[in-house]
Amino acid sequence: MLVLKFGGTSVANSDAILKIASILKDKNYPKNMLVVVSAMSGVTDMLINCFQKAAAHDESYQDVIQQLEVKHMDAIEQLVPINFQIDIKGRIKMILRELEDMSKGVYLLDEISDSIQARVIGYGEILSSAIVSVAFQYHDLPNVLIDSRDFILTDENYLNAKVDLKKSYNRIKEQLPKAKLIIAPGFVARSEKGKATVLGRGGSDYSASIYAAAMQAEMLEIWSDVDGMYTTDPRKAKSAYSIKELSYQEAMELAFFGAKVLYPPTIAPLVAAKIPLVLKNTFNPAHKGTLISDNPAPSKHVIKGVSCIDNIAMLTLSGSGMIGVPGIAMRMFKAVATENINIYFITQSSSEQSITIGLAESDGKKAVQALTSEFTDELASVDLDPLTLEAPMSIVALVGNGMIKQPGIAGTVFSILGKNNVNIRAIAQGATERNISIVVKADDSHKAVNLLHDSFFLPQNKNAAIAMA
Repeated sequence: MLVLKFGGTSVANSDAILKIASILKDKNYPKNMLVVVSAMSGVTDMLINCFQKAAAHDESYQDVIQQLEVKHMDAIEQLVPINFQIDIKGRIKMILRELEDMSKGVYLLDEISDSIQARVIGYGEILSSAIVSVAFQYHDLPNVLIDSRDFILTDENYLNAKVDLKKSYNRIKEQLPKAKLIIAPGFVARSEKGKATVLGRGGSDYSASIYAAAMQAEMLEIWSDVDGMYTTDPRKAKSAYSIKELSYQEAMELAFFGAKVLYPPTIAPLVAAKIPLVLKNTFNPAHKGTLISDNPAPSKHVIKGVSCIDNIAMLTLSGSGMIGVPGIAMRMFKAVATENINIYFITQSSSEQSITIGLAESDGKKAVQALTSEFTDELASVDLDPLTLEAPMSIVALVGNGMIKQPGIAGTVFSILGKNNVNIRAIAQGATERNISIVVKADDSHKAVNLLHDSFFLPQNKNAAIAMA
Protein backbone atom coordinates (compact mmCIF):
# COMPACT_ATOMS: atom_id res chain seq x y z
CA MET A 1 0.00 0.00 0.00
CA LEU A 2 1.00 3.62 -0.66
CA VAL A 3 -0.31 6.35 1.66
CA LEU A 4 -0.44 9.95 0.43
CA LYS A 5 -1.47 13.03 2.36
CA PHE A 6 -2.44 16.30 0.66
CA GLY A 7 -2.44 19.53 2.67
CA GLY A 8 -4.83 22.48 2.67
CA THR A 9 -3.26 24.28 -0.29
CA SER A 10 -3.40 21.02 -2.28
CA VAL A 11 -7.20 20.94 -1.89
CA ALA A 12 -7.70 24.71 -1.78
CA ASN A 13 -9.94 24.86 -4.87
CA SER A 14 -11.08 22.89 -7.88
CA ASP A 15 -7.84 23.45 -9.83
CA ALA A 16 -5.75 22.10 -6.95
CA ILE A 17 -8.00 19.04 -6.54
CA LEU A 18 -7.67 18.29 -10.25
CA LYS A 19 -3.90 18.56 -9.82
CA ILE A 20 -4.09 15.81 -7.17
CA ALA A 21 -6.13 13.63 -9.53
CA SER A 22 -3.45 14.11 -12.18
CA ILE A 23 -0.70 13.12 -9.73
CA LEU A 24 -2.53 9.93 -8.75
CA LYS A 25 -3.12 8.97 -12.37
CA ASP A 26 0.52 9.59 -13.30
CA LYS A 27 1.64 7.24 -10.55
CA ASN A 28 -0.25 4.31 -12.07
CA TYR A 29 0.45 2.53 -8.79
CA PRO A 30 -0.31 -1.21 -9.16
CA LYS A 31 -1.33 -1.72 -5.50
CA ASN A 32 -3.78 -0.02 -3.16
CA MET A 33 -3.53 3.68 -2.28
CA LEU A 34 -4.95 5.56 0.69
CA VAL A 35 -5.24 9.35 0.33
CA VAL A 36 -5.59 11.54 3.43
CA VAL A 37 -6.76 15.12 2.89
CA SER A 38 -6.74 18.27 5.01
CA ALA A 39 -9.46 20.91 5.08
CA MET A 40 -9.51 23.34 2.16
CA SER A 41 -7.02 26.16 2.72
CA GLY A 42 -8.33 28.68 5.26
CA VAL A 43 -11.37 26.63 6.29
CA THR A 44 -10.11 25.59 9.74
CA ASP A 45 -9.47 29.24 10.60
CA MET A 46 -12.97 30.10 9.37
CA LEU A 47 -14.47 27.41 11.61
CA ILE A 48 -12.53 28.73 14.61
CA ASN A 49 -13.74 32.23 13.78
CA CYS A 50 -17.29 30.91 13.55
CA PHE A 51 -17.47 29.46 17.05
CA GLN A 52 -15.52 32.37 18.54
CA LYS A 53 -18.10 34.81 17.14
CA ALA A 54 -20.95 32.62 18.38
CA ALA A 55 -19.41 32.37 21.87
CA ALA A 56 -19.03 36.17 21.89
CA HIS A 57 -22.75 36.53 21.06
CA ASP A 58 -21.86 37.95 17.66
CA GLU A 59 -24.54 37.11 15.09
CA SER A 60 -22.07 37.45 12.23
CA TYR A 61 -21.12 33.80 12.83
CA GLN A 62 -23.93 33.16 10.36
CA ASP A 63 -21.98 35.08 7.70
CA VAL A 64 -19.01 32.77 8.23
CA ILE A 65 -21.22 29.70 7.71
CA GLN A 66 -22.54 31.29 4.51
CA GLN A 67 -18.96 31.88 3.29
CA LEU A 68 -18.11 28.25 4.03
CA GLU A 69 -21.10 27.11 1.99
CA VAL A 70 -20.16 29.29 -0.97
CA LYS A 71 -16.55 28.08 -0.91
CA HIS A 72 -17.47 24.39 -0.95
CA MET A 73 -20.37 24.72 -3.39
CA ASP A 74 -18.15 26.57 -5.87
CA ALA A 75 -15.68 23.68 -5.78
CA ILE A 76 -18.46 21.14 -6.37
CA GLU A 77 -19.88 23.09 -9.33
CA GLN A 78 -16.47 23.15 -11.01
CA LEU A 79 -15.60 19.50 -10.31
CA VAL A 80 -18.83 17.54 -10.68
CA PRO A 81 -21.17 17.44 -13.73
CA ILE A 82 -24.29 19.52 -13.07
CA ASN A 83 -26.66 16.55 -13.30
CA PHE A 84 -24.73 14.73 -10.55
CA GLN A 85 -24.40 17.59 -8.05
CA ILE A 86 -27.61 17.07 -6.06
CA ASP A 87 -26.34 14.27 -3.81
CA ILE A 88 -22.98 15.82 -2.84
CA LYS A 89 -24.53 19.28 -2.37
CA GLY A 90 -27.14 17.74 -0.11
CA ARG A 91 -24.42 16.07 2.01
CA ILE A 92 -22.48 19.32 2.31
CA LYS A 93 -25.61 21.26 3.28
CA MET A 94 -26.45 18.66 5.93
CA ILE A 95 -22.99 19.04 7.53
CA LEU A 96 -23.26 22.83 7.44
CA ARG A 97 -26.73 22.74 9.00
CA GLU A 98 -25.28 20.67 11.82
CA LEU A 99 -22.56 23.31 12.20
CA GLU A 100 -25.23 26.02 12.24
CA ASP A 101 -27.24 24.23 14.95
CA MET A 102 -24.19 23.88 17.19
CA SER A 103 -23.12 27.47 16.60
CA LYS A 104 -26.61 28.65 17.53
CA GLY A 105 -26.37 26.67 20.78
CA VAL A 106 -23.02 28.28 21.53
CA TYR A 107 -24.49 31.69 20.73
CA LEU A 108 -27.35 31.16 23.17
CA LEU A 109 -25.12 29.81 25.94
CA ASP A 110 -22.26 32.33 25.45
CA GLU A 111 -19.72 29.55 25.97
CA ILE A 112 -18.21 26.55 24.21
CA SER A 113 -16.63 23.37 25.56
CA ASP A 114 -13.46 21.75 24.21
CA SER A 115 -15.60 18.85 23.02
CA ILE A 116 -17.77 21.10 20.85
CA GLN A 117 -14.71 23.00 19.58
CA ALA A 118 -13.13 19.73 18.45
CA ARG A 119 -16.30 18.71 16.66
CA VAL A 120 -16.60 22.08 14.93
CA ILE A 121 -13.01 22.44 13.69
CA GLY A 122 -13.04 18.87 12.41
CA TYR A 123 -15.78 19.70 9.90
CA GLY A 124 -13.21 21.11 7.46
CA GLU A 125 -11.69 17.70 6.74
CA ILE A 126 -15.11 16.00 6.63
CA LEU A 127 -16.26 18.50 4.00
CA SER A 128 -13.10 18.39 1.86
CA SER A 129 -12.81 14.59 1.85
CA ALA A 130 -16.44 14.24 0.70
CA ILE A 131 -15.85 16.66 -2.18
CA VAL A 132 -12.51 15.08 -3.17
CA SER A 133 -14.05 11.61 -3.17
CA VAL A 134 -16.95 12.61 -5.45
CA ALA A 135 -14.66 14.66 -7.72
CA PHE A 136 -12.35 11.68 -8.18
CA GLN A 137 -15.31 9.48 -9.11
CA TYR A 138 -16.01 11.75 -12.07
CA HIS A 139 -12.36 11.96 -13.10
CA ASP A 140 -11.69 8.26 -13.60
CA LEU A 141 -10.53 7.55 -10.05
CA PRO A 142 -13.14 5.27 -8.44
CA ASN A 143 -12.70 5.22 -4.68
CA VAL A 144 -14.19 4.47 -1.28
CA LEU A 145 -14.65 7.30 1.25
CA ILE A 146 -14.08 6.45 4.92
CA ASP A 147 -14.43 8.49 8.12
CA SER A 148 -11.20 8.55 10.14
CA ARG A 149 -13.27 8.98 13.31
CA ASP A 150 -14.27 5.33 12.89
CA PHE A 151 -10.64 4.16 12.83
CA ILE A 152 -8.45 6.42 14.99
CA LEU A 153 -9.12 6.16 18.73
CA THR A 154 -7.88 8.72 21.25
CA ASP A 155 -8.16 9.91 24.82
CA GLU A 156 -10.49 12.80 25.74
CA ASN A 157 -7.99 15.64 25.46
CA TYR A 158 -10.32 16.87 22.73
CA LEU A 159 -8.23 19.56 21.00
CA ASN A 160 -4.86 17.78 21.07
CA ALA A 161 -5.84 14.18 21.58
CA LYS A 162 -3.39 11.37 22.31
CA VAL A 163 -3.88 8.41 19.99
CA ASP A 164 -4.18 4.87 21.30
CA LEU A 165 -1.94 3.46 18.59
CA LYS A 166 -2.44 -0.22 19.42
CA LYS A 167 -6.24 -0.07 19.29
CA SER A 168 -6.19 2.23 16.24
CA TYR A 169 -3.81 -0.08 14.35
CA ASN A 170 -5.99 -3.10 15.11
CA ARG A 171 -9.14 -1.33 13.98
CA ILE A 172 -7.51 -0.15 10.74
CA LYS A 173 -6.16 -3.62 9.95
CA GLU A 174 -9.46 -5.33 10.68
CA GLN A 175 -11.98 -2.85 9.27
CA LEU A 176 -10.32 -0.85 6.48
CA PRO A 177 -12.22 -1.53 3.21
CA LYS A 178 -10.52 -3.51 0.48
CA ALA A 179 -10.34 -0.99 -2.33
CA LYS A 180 -7.89 0.20 -4.94
CA LEU A 181 -8.23 3.81 -3.72
CA ILE A 182 -9.46 5.00 -0.31
CA ILE A 183 -10.09 8.64 0.64
CA ALA A 184 -9.90 9.63 4.32
CA PRO A 185 -10.18 12.93 6.21
CA GLY A 186 -7.11 13.80 8.27
CA PHE A 187 -6.96 15.51 11.68
CA VAL A 188 -10.21 14.02 13.02
CA ALA A 189 -10.56 11.14 15.46
CA ARG A 190 -12.88 9.90 18.19
CA SER A 191 -12.53 9.01 21.86
CA GLU A 192 -13.50 5.54 23.05
CA LYS A 193 -16.66 7.11 24.48
CA GLY A 194 -17.62 8.27 21.01
CA LYS A 195 -16.79 11.98 21.36
CA ALA A 196 -15.20 13.81 18.42
CA THR A 197 -11.52 14.73 18.97
CA VAL A 198 -8.79 16.29 16.82
CA LEU A 199 -5.04 15.64 16.66
CA GLY A 200 -3.75 19.23 16.93
CA ARG A 201 -3.08 21.74 14.15
CA GLY A 202 -1.14 19.90 11.46
CA GLY A 203 -2.61 16.62 12.67
CA SER A 204 -3.52 15.39 9.17
CA ASP A 205 0.15 14.44 8.69
CA TYR A 206 -0.12 12.36 11.85
CA SER A 207 -3.34 10.71 10.61
CA ALA A 208 -1.53 9.65 7.44
CA SER A 209 1.43 8.19 9.35
CA ILE A 210 -0.96 6.19 11.57
CA TYR A 211 -2.61 4.65 8.50
CA ALA A 212 0.81 3.97 6.94
CA ALA A 213 2.18 2.26 10.06
CA ALA A 214 -0.98 0.21 10.61
CA MET A 215 -0.98 -1.11 7.05
CA GLN A 216 2.83 -1.47 6.78
CA ALA A 217 2.81 0.82 3.75
CA GLU A 218 5.73 0.85 1.36
CA MET A 219 5.97 4.61 1.71
CA LEU A 220 4.19 7.71 3.01
CA GLU A 221 4.12 10.77 0.78
CA ILE A 222 3.15 14.17 2.20
CA TRP A 223 2.27 16.73 -0.47
CA SER A 224 2.19 20.47 0.24
CA ASP A 225 3.11 23.65 -1.64
CA VAL A 226 6.91 23.54 -1.08
CA ASP A 227 9.69 21.36 -2.50
CA GLY A 228 10.32 19.37 0.68
CA MET A 229 12.14 20.43 3.82
CA TYR A 230 14.59 23.31 3.42
CA THR A 231 17.98 24.01 4.94
CA THR A 232 16.24 26.92 6.66
CA ASP A 233 13.06 28.96 6.29
CA PRO A 234 13.20 30.51 2.78
CA ARG A 235 11.37 33.53 4.16
CA LYS A 236 14.32 34.18 6.46
CA ALA A 237 17.21 33.29 4.13
CA LYS A 238 17.08 33.59 0.34
CA SER A 239 19.94 31.10 0.00
CA ALA A 240 17.85 28.27 1.51
CA TYR A 241 17.36 25.17 -0.62
CA SER A 242 15.57 21.81 -0.43
CA ILE A 243 17.35 19.01 1.46
CA LYS A 244 17.61 15.76 -0.51
CA GLU A 245 17.68 13.27 2.39
CA LEU A 246 17.30 13.30 6.18
CA SER A 247 17.22 10.74 8.95
CA TYR A 248 14.07 10.36 11.02
CA GLN A 249 15.83 12.01 13.97
CA GLU A 250 17.03 15.00 11.95
CA ALA A 251 13.57 15.52 10.49
CA MET A 252 11.97 15.39 13.97
CA GLU A 253 14.43 17.97 15.31
CA LEU A 254 13.90 20.34 12.39
CA ALA A 255 10.12 19.96 12.57
CA PHE A 256 10.07 20.59 16.32
CA PHE A 257 12.16 23.73 15.90
CA GLY A 258 9.94 25.38 13.34
CA ALA A 259 10.07 23.57 9.98
CA LYS A 260 6.32 23.82 9.37
CA VAL A 261 6.29 21.53 6.34
CA LEU A 262 6.04 18.57 8.75
CA TYR A 263 3.98 18.09 11.95
CA PRO A 264 6.48 16.74 14.56
CA PRO A 265 4.48 13.71 15.86
CA THR A 266 4.22 12.37 12.29
CA ILE A 267 7.60 10.66 12.41
CA ALA A 268 7.06 8.46 15.48
CA PRO A 269 4.74 5.81 13.96
CA LEU A 270 7.04 5.53 10.93
CA VAL A 271 10.24 4.91 12.89
CA ALA A 272 9.18 1.62 14.47
CA ALA A 273 7.81 0.35 11.14
CA LYS A 274 10.81 1.75 9.18
CA ILE A 275 8.51 3.32 6.59
CA PRO A 276 10.21 6.00 4.47
CA LEU A 277 8.57 9.40 4.11
CA VAL A 278 8.81 11.74 1.13
CA LEU A 279 7.87 15.43 1.27
CA LYS A 280 6.68 16.59 -2.16
CA ASN A 281 5.21 19.66 -3.86
CA THR A 282 1.73 19.26 -5.39
CA PHE A 283 2.42 22.17 -7.74
CA ASN A 284 5.90 20.96 -8.75
CA PRO A 285 5.57 17.16 -8.78
CA ALA A 286 8.70 16.68 -10.90
CA HIS A 287 10.87 17.85 -7.99
CA LYS A 288 12.22 14.92 -5.97
CA GLY A 289 11.46 16.60 -2.66
CA THR A 290 12.97 15.36 0.60
CA LEU A 291 13.36 11.68 1.49
CA ILE A 292 13.24 10.88 5.22
CA SER A 293 14.36 7.40 6.18
CA ASP A 294 16.23 5.22 8.64
CA ASN A 295 19.42 5.29 6.58
CA PRO A 296 19.82 8.48 4.51
CA ALA A 297 22.65 8.88 2.02
CA PRO A 298 25.82 10.53 3.42
CA SER A 299 25.95 14.30 3.13
CA LYS A 300 28.92 16.60 2.70
CA HIS A 301 27.34 19.00 5.20
CA VAL A 302 27.89 18.52 8.93
CA ILE A 303 24.74 20.58 9.56
CA LYS A 304 21.55 19.56 7.75
CA GLY A 305 19.41 22.54 8.65
CA VAL A 306 18.97 25.72 10.68
CA SER A 307 15.51 26.13 12.24
CA CYS A 308 14.00 28.95 14.25
CA ILE A 309 11.08 29.29 16.65
CA ASP A 310 9.91 32.86 17.18
CA ASN A 311 7.64 34.36 19.87
CA ILE A 312 9.47 32.64 22.70
CA ALA A 313 9.78 33.76 26.34
CA MET A 314 12.74 32.80 28.49
CA LEU A 315 11.90 32.16 32.15
CA THR A 316 14.64 31.79 34.77
CA LEU A 317 14.40 30.41 38.30
CA SER A 318 17.53 31.20 40.31
CA GLY A 319 18.90 31.64 43.80
CA SER A 320 21.45 30.31 46.26
CA GLY A 321 18.70 28.25 47.92
CA MET A 322 18.67 25.93 44.89
CA ILE A 323 22.23 24.68 45.34
CA GLY A 324 22.30 21.03 46.40
CA VAL A 325 18.55 20.93 47.04
CA PRO A 326 16.95 17.91 45.33
CA GLY A 327 13.60 18.19 43.57
CA ILE A 328 13.72 21.85 42.48
CA ALA A 329 13.73 21.00 38.76
CA MET A 330 10.99 18.40 39.26
CA ARG A 331 8.76 20.92 41.03
CA MET A 332 9.42 23.54 38.36
CA PHE A 333 8.52 21.24 35.47
CA LYS A 334 5.50 19.82 37.28
CA ALA A 335 4.09 23.29 38.00
CA VAL A 336 4.44 24.27 34.35
CA ALA A 337 3.06 20.95 33.09
CA THR A 338 -0.02 21.32 35.30
CA GLU A 339 -0.89 24.41 33.24
CA ASN A 340 -0.42 22.46 29.96
CA ILE A 341 2.53 24.63 28.99
CA ASN A 342 4.98 23.15 26.49
CA ILE A 343 8.71 23.65 27.15
CA TYR A 344 10.90 24.15 24.07
CA PHE A 345 14.26 24.68 25.74
CA ILE A 346 15.95 23.80 29.05
CA THR A 347 19.34 24.73 30.43
CA GLN A 348 20.79 24.62 33.95
CA SER A 349 23.94 26.18 35.33
CA SER A 350 26.55 23.67 36.53
CA SER A 351 26.42 25.31 39.98
CA GLU A 352 22.72 24.35 40.16
CA GLN A 353 21.99 28.00 40.98
CA SER A 354 19.66 28.62 38.02
CA ILE A 355 17.36 26.83 35.61
CA THR A 356 16.15 28.50 32.41
CA ILE A 357 13.29 27.28 30.24
CA GLY A 358 11.98 28.48 26.90
CA LEU A 359 8.23 28.53 26.29
CA ALA A 360 5.69 30.24 24.06
CA GLU A 361 5.53 33.97 24.76
CA SER A 362 1.75 33.66 25.15
CA ASP A 363 2.29 31.25 28.07
CA GLY A 364 4.81 33.48 29.86
CA LYS A 365 2.55 35.15 32.44
CA LYS A 366 0.73 31.90 33.17
CA ALA A 367 4.07 30.15 33.80
CA VAL A 368 5.22 32.92 36.14
CA GLN A 369 1.99 32.60 38.14
CA ALA A 370 2.36 28.81 38.34
CA LEU A 371 5.95 28.99 39.58
CA THR A 372 5.24 31.82 41.98
CA SER A 373 2.52 29.68 43.54
CA GLU A 374 4.74 26.59 43.66
CA PHE A 375 7.73 28.37 45.25
CA THR A 376 5.84 30.84 47.47
CA ASP A 377 7.78 29.96 50.64
CA GLU A 378 11.22 30.00 49.00
CA LEU A 379 10.55 33.34 47.31
CA ALA A 380 9.30 34.85 50.56
CA SER A 381 12.40 33.69 52.48
CA VAL A 382 14.70 34.97 49.72
CA ASP A 383 16.10 31.48 49.12
CA LEU A 384 15.07 32.14 45.52
CA ASP A 385 15.48 35.32 43.53
CA PRO A 386 12.44 36.92 41.86
CA LEU A 387 11.52 35.10 38.67
CA THR A 388 12.77 36.72 35.47
CA LEU A 389 10.81 36.59 32.23
CA GLU A 390 12.44 37.86 29.03
CA ALA A 391 10.46 38.28 25.81
CA PRO A 392 10.24 38.36 22.87
CA MET A 393 13.01 35.87 22.18
CA SER A 394 13.76 33.31 19.47
CA ILE A 395 15.32 29.85 19.57
CA VAL A 396 17.71 29.09 16.71
CA ALA A 397 18.62 25.41 16.33
CA LEU A 398 21.34 23.75 14.26
CA VAL A 399 20.51 20.13 13.41
CA GLY A 400 22.50 17.31 11.84
CA ASN A 401 23.76 13.80 12.48
CA GLY A 402 27.14 14.99 11.20
CA MET A 403 27.57 17.03 14.39
CA ILE A 404 28.06 13.86 16.44
CA LYS A 405 31.64 13.76 17.72
CA GLN A 406 32.48 16.67 15.41
CA PRO A 407 34.49 19.19 17.47
CA GLY A 408 34.26 22.94 17.03
CA ILE A 409 30.64 23.39 15.95
CA ALA A 410 29.59 25.32 19.05
CA GLY A 411 32.79 27.37 18.89
CA THR A 412 32.08 28.29 15.28
CA VAL A 413 28.56 29.37 16.22
CA PHE A 414 29.83 31.60 19.05
CA SER A 415 32.50 33.10 16.81
CA ILE A 416 30.17 33.90 13.91
CA LEU A 417 27.49 35.49 16.06
CA GLY A 418 29.94 37.26 18.35
CA LYS A 419 31.75 38.91 15.45
CA ASN A 420 28.40 40.18 14.20
CA ASN A 421 27.20 41.54 17.55
CA VAL A 422 24.48 38.92 18.10
CA ASN A 423 24.25 38.22 21.81
CA ILE A 424 23.50 34.62 22.83
CA ARG A 425 21.28 34.59 25.93
CA ALA A 426 21.33 30.82 26.51
CA ILE A 427 22.60 27.64 24.86
CA ALA A 428 21.74 23.95 25.12
CA GLN A 429 23.06 20.82 23.43
CA GLY A 430 21.43 17.42 23.77
CA ALA A 431 23.43 14.34 24.74
CA THR A 432 22.84 12.95 21.23
CA GLU A 433 24.97 15.84 19.86
CA ARG A 434 22.47 16.14 17.03
CA ASN A 435 21.19 19.58 18.02
CA ILE A 436 22.65 22.84 19.28
CA SER A 437 20.02 25.37 20.34
CA ILE A 438 20.65 29.00 21.19
CA VAL A 439 18.34 31.72 22.47
CA VAL A 440 18.69 35.22 21.01
CA LYS A 441 16.59 38.36 21.12
CA ALA A 442 13.75 38.29 18.60
CA ASP A 443 15.23 41.31 16.79
CA ASP A 444 18.43 39.31 16.16
CA SER A 445 16.83 36.05 14.97
CA HIS A 446 16.70 36.90 11.27
CA LYS A 447 20.33 37.99 11.31
CA ALA A 448 21.44 34.92 13.29
CA VAL A 449 19.68 32.48 10.95
CA ASN A 450 21.23 34.08 7.87
CA LEU A 451 24.73 34.19 9.35
CA LEU A 452 24.69 30.58 10.48
CA HIS A 453 23.01 29.28 7.34
CA ASP A 454 25.42 31.03 4.99
CA SER A 455 28.42 29.96 7.06
CA PHE A 456 27.53 26.26 7.04
CA PHE A 457 25.84 25.93 3.63
CA LEU A 458 27.39 28.39 1.18
CA PRO A 459 30.78 27.75 -0.48
CA GLN A 460 33.62 29.65 1.13
CA ASN A 461 34.10 31.96 -1.85
CA LYS A 462 30.46 33.07 -1.58
CA ASN A 463 30.89 33.67 2.15
CA ALA A 464 33.94 35.80 1.41
CA ALA A 465 32.00 37.80 -1.17
CA ILE A 466 29.19 38.39 1.33
CA ALA A 467 31.72 39.51 3.93
CA MET A 468 33.32 41.94 1.45
CA ALA A 469 29.90 43.35 0.57
